[in-house]
Amino acid sequence: MNTVMNEPVGKAVAPELLEKVKETAAKPRERSESMPPGIYTDPAYMEFEQKEVFQKDWISLCHVSQVAKTGDFVRADVGGEPMLVMRGKDDQIRVVSRVCRHRGMDVMPAGFGHPEEGNKRVILCPYHLWSYDLTGKMIGAPEMQEAEGFDRSEVCLHNYRSEIWEGFVFVTLSDDIPSISEKYSRFKDEFVGKWDMGNAKLVWSQHWECKFNWKILLENFMEAYHHLGAHMKTLEPFLPAKGCWTEPFDPEFSAMHLPLKKEMQEEIKASGDAGTPFPTFPNLDGEDLLEWGVYLGFPNFLLFTAPDRVYWYRLLPTGPETCTLMTTMIVPSAALEMENYEEVKAKEVAGGIAFHMEDMEVCEATQNGMRSVSYKQGRLSHLEEPIWHFQKYMAEKIKAAESR
Repeated sequence: MNTVMNEPVGKAVAPELLEKVKETAAKPRERSESMPPGIYTDPAYMEFEQKEVFQKDWISLCHVSQVAKTGDFVRADVGGEPMLVMRGKDDQIRVVSRVCRHRGMDVMPAGFGHPEEGNKRVILCPYHLWSYDLTGKMIGAPEMQEAEGFDRSEVCLHNYRSEIWEGFVFVTLSDDIPSISEKYSRFKDEFVGKWDMGNAKLVWSQHWECKFNWKILLENFMEAYHHLGAHMKTLEPFLPAKGCWTEPFDPEFSAMHLPLKKEMQEEIKASGDAGTPFPTFPNLDGEDLLEWGVYLGFPNFLLFTAPDRVYWYRLLPTGPETCTLMTTMIVPSAALEMENYEEVKAKEVAGGIAFHMEDMEVCEATQNGMRSVSYKQGRLSHLEEPIWHFQKYMAEKIKAAESR
C-alpha cells in the first residue's frame, strides 16, 4: 500500500503556473529560459512539490559514515515527515519516524535542543517519556498499567522504505517506485561510481537555515556560469566558466564537466601528479584528474566532485521561501592517514565555506528578485544547461500527477 495518498493535481495551484512550467521546459536548449517566479514563492506550488516530488521519489538523507557507530543518528524532514536515520545494535541502518505513537509529538524536535546529528542510547519522547529502542520498538511507557489491552511489544515507530546507494542513505515515502540502484544505474556506472563513496569518509558537515526556495540553490549549484561573477576570486581562477560543458539530458540525472584551467592541466599531464591537498580517489584515471564535476541526481541529490574530495549537499524545503541545507565534504580513507591531515582539512573546509557563502549571498538576493513585480523570465546561457534538464524533470512530475 502506498504511504502517500494521491490528491488532485494542482489543488490550489494556479493552472497557468503549471502550464508555464511545462511550456518553459519544452523549449529547445538554444531557446531555454528561466522559470516563472511563482514556483519559488507560491505556497500552493510548494505543497504540490512536497506531494509529487518529495513524497514520491528517492531523497538522500546522510552518508553512512555519519552513522558509523551504534546509536548514531541524523535528523531530517522529508515531504512533511519528521525522520531519524539511526544505526541499531544489530549494525543495521534504518529510517524511522520521529512521531511518537502516543499523542503524535516529534520525539526529537529542534526546539528542545536536539542536535541535527549525534548519538542516542534510546529514543525518548520528552512529552510523556515513552521510549523506543534504536529500531523504533517501544521499550517503555510509564503509567500505562491501567490502559486495558495495551501491549507495548506491539508499538513501534514507523519504519520508512530506505536503501543505501554508493554510501548514501536514501528514503522514499512510496512503495511503488523502482529501487534507487535501478534509478541511478547509469549515473553510477558511467559517472560517479569511480569515486567509491561508500568506502570514503565524510569528514565535515554543517547545517544551515536558508532564506530562499530550495530550487534557487539547486539551480545555482548546477551551473558554472556564475563562476564569472559570484566566484570570481574563488572558483573562476582555476575552474573557469568558459570551457565547461554538460552531458546530454538523462531523465534521472544531470552532469556538468568543469575542466581545470589549461596551465594546471598541462602541469598534471607532464608530472602525472594532480597536486591535490588530499590523496586522490584510487579508481580515477588520468582524465579524471583534469576536471571537477557537478552532478544532480533528480530531484535533489547534489554532488560536486574533485579528484581528492566530494562535496555533497542535502537540500530540503521548509517552506515556499525557505529551506534547510547540510553541506559536507567526503574524502578518500587514505586522507585520514596523512601526518598533517587536521591542518589540511581545516584549510579545505574553510575554502569550501568561502565559496558556499558566496552562493548563499546570491541565492538570498535572487529570492528577493522573485518577489518583484519587475521580474520576467530571462534567457539561459549554454553554461546553464543543467537548469534546463531540471526543468524537464519537474515538467514530467506535473504531467505524471495530471495523468492520475
